[in-house]
Amino acid sequence: MGQLCCFPFSRDEGKICKKPVGIQDLINEALQRERMGLKSKVKEIKELLLKPETQAKIRRELFEGRLNNYGNKANDGDFSATLT
Repeated sequence: MGQLCCFPFSRDEGKICKKPVGIQDLINEALQRERMGLKSKVKEIKELLLKPETQAKIRRELFEGRLNNYGNKANDGDFSATLT
């Protein structure tokens, strides 16, 4: 009366899920989700940086920064003082 089926199961066959879920499995799954999210954000940033408007804005800001630094000699002295 103890046996419900006429075929005995081995220990592996009787389990409902194939592999027990352990802490390391949960950590690996969380890390995989985190990596996928970060890869998605990096892809968005790359696409944004490739846009002509973004590149023009970056060039404009860099160029204006150089003009300001060259025009004001006092800033050059302050900059070199902060490096040492």
